[in-house]
Amino acid sequence: MILIILLLSASRLSATETIAEIKKASSPSQIDSMRALQVLLPIGYDADTPSRAPRFLPEVQCTARMVGSSYWAVDSWLAGDELYKVYQDVELLGNDCTYPVSVTHTAFEIEFLYPGTLWVQADIEALDPDVSTENCPYPGYVLGITEDLGFLVPGEGSYLIIMPFDEPVVVDGPYFAGCYFGGPVYEMGPALITDDDPYACVSWNDWGEGYIDLISNPYFNFPGNLVMYSLGYSSEAQTELTKVRFYTPTDSSSQSGQIQLCAAESADTITYWSCKFEYYFAGGWNLIGDDATSDVTLRNSVSPATINPGFAATWNTTGLAESWYSVRTQLYTTPDTYTADTIDIYVDNTPLKPLCTNPIDGDAICDTSTIIATIQDEDVTFVQFEIRESSNTITMPLPFLNQQMYGDVDGDTLDGNHSYQAEFGEYFNGPTAVTSILSYFANQGYTDVMKEAGTSLSTRQMVEKIADSARTRLRMGSQDDNLLGALRSHLIANGNRFRVDLLDDVDLNELLYLTAYRNGAVLLGISQPFGHWLGLRSLTMPAATDGSVECMLYDTRGGTEVVSGIGFAPTLQVDYQGSMRAVDRVAAIYPRADTTHREVIGGDFNAADGWSFFWNASSKPEGSYMLAAVGIDITGHVGQGTAWIELKCASPWVPGDADGSGFIDIDDVVYTIAYIFTGGPEPMPEALVSDTDCSGFVDIDDVVYIIAYIFTGGPPPCN
Repeated sequence: MILIILLLSASRLSATETIAEIKKASSPSQIDSMRALQVLLPIGYDADTPSRAPRFLPEVQCTARMVGSSYWAVDSWLAGDELYKVYQDVELLGNDCTYPVSVTHTAFEIEFLYPGTLWVQADIEALDPDVSTENCPYPGYVLGITEDLGFLVPGEGSYLIIMPFDEPVVVDGPYFAGCYFGGPVYEMGPALITDDDPYACVSWNDWGEGYIDLISNPYFNFPGNLVMYSLGYSSEAQTELTKVRFYTPTDSSSQSGQIQLCAAESADTITYWSCKFEYYFAGGWNLIGDDATSDVTLRNSVSPATINPGFAATWNTTGLAESWYSVRTQLYTTPDTYTADTIDIYVDNTPLKPLCTNPIDGDAICDTSTIIATIQDEDVTFVQFEIRESSNTITMPLPFLNQQMYGDVDGDTLDGNHSYQAEFGEYFNGPTAVTSILSYFANQGYTDVMKEAGTSLSTRQMVEKIADSARTRLRMGSQDDNLLGALRSHLIANGNRFRVDLLDDVDLNELLYLTAYRNGAVLLGISQPFGHWLGLRSLTMPAATDGSVECMLYDTRGGTEVVSGIGFAPTLQVDYQGSMRAVDRVAAIYPRADTTHREVIGGDFNAADGWSFFWNASSKPEGSYMLAAVGIDITGHVGQGTAWIELKCASPWVPGDADGSGFIDIDDVVYTIAYIFTGGPEPMPEALVSDTDCSGFVDIDDVVYIIAYIFTGGPPPCN
């Protein structure tokens, strides 16, 4: 074994072929039944905190140990930078555990020859819905993962490594417990521990070439399954607190005025006393309010949704100074016992949010215009004006995923997965809509959003991952907090390149800002005729005279596009299934980094005459543009305000079309003659539309001109 370690050190494991050859040289040895097993906890882990104490003793309610007694030590196999997964099913073990189960820790046994620091990550994975069979489960997507955990190995010996999760990972059925070994572990002389009862499809290993079954593979067949298992408790018989969390407003966001704070208990299972909201100021926590109503809106695409915010309180910030504030919620299960969540909010009651007042959304500019923006913030030092090309139709081509293709139970993914078949397709609107958005961004180059720990997921794997995290099967639908929490957690774990904002209401200007300016995607939440999320695929500008705009929606029911319209009077509404439906929630997902190139057209350092700039746009081609006013204040904060505009200098009417019909025909001749000789109505929209020869007057010459054009092929009316 020492020779193998030296070889590894010399080569630094530079090729997969080298790793494979080394693994072929592995050999088992029977362990000493009298060995002393030392327990190792992560560096810096607070084992004295009752809610975080390692629960790996025999009295733990749910220990999913799918293997027998420790028997073999397999040396020269574990190299480093590789994954191990072990199948877990608590209900096969004959104890009192029933799903759902909250997994709090994973553990594995290992031997080392030399001291060092072991770096690992533990995770819990669902079964892969595409590859797993009834007789052979296969590792799928991540349900929960730890941060990098360090363990100090003092020297030669046998160890039980305990890996805690920050929050319990809730599983609703069989799963995999996993571990990633980072770095050159081989330098410590490791030996993996197995039992003496090998079963296929239980222990898996991947060092970059795909998973292999450790019991049956081309390199070395292990004599037993890995001694790796998970620990937790049955959620139906919960014995410790779960996590309360804010789901709106977004952490690190800027807010003003009356702010609605909403929180929910992540497992939706515990008995609670009340939920309190506070903010930190002047060296202490100050009460905002409390609430004892925990219900959160459930959207199941089957029945109407009742709009509920969860635990909620309104924070009146109008008297607070502009600054960062910590805000926390505490969920009490008894008058003296609670769990908490804290976010940071930037309060600014004169927000740095420029408002374009000239032009406004939908205005047309010809040649020159004075661009004007207003800003409440009194500390602005500079406003920069920018443009980028846009389109009359702003598109967000979300892929058409059909929710009935998911939520499978019987292994036939093409049978509609209907609820009357005891399957869940009808309830999978939320996870399907979220996955469509993730796929859309992956198609825009953000490929990490369709991965888990660097491994690409199929569409089906991602839908099931989001559904598991949002507990969609358990709830027969998705609660708003669980769905948005699942999306946020996934994005944070895979690059953290996106913001997810949950908004109560938006106007047209904000929709254009989120989509055409920030290149984001939007989900519209409705409660009638059933609780449902609709994806916004396009907006067509300019708006109608009543402020509404045409749009195209993506509907997960059938995976289709729906011709629709959006109205804003008095609040956001969308045309769906023949009626205008109130939109009670808007989920906006957009990149944190704004990398879109925009052309700077001017700026203003002096607000004495308003934040303005005289723009000569004559050199720009006609078309649609997003105009932005970007303000910067003395603290370095930046805010943007936008307007969708058109550069258009062409005549708004057709020369010769006196009656405004859109066509030049004999009716226009009659109309013009009546105007000239009998006092008939003026040509529309002005008299010069009938000045077909551009003489500056409307007279009989224009009548002759247009008759020649219509009947003898004369020149067209001049413009």
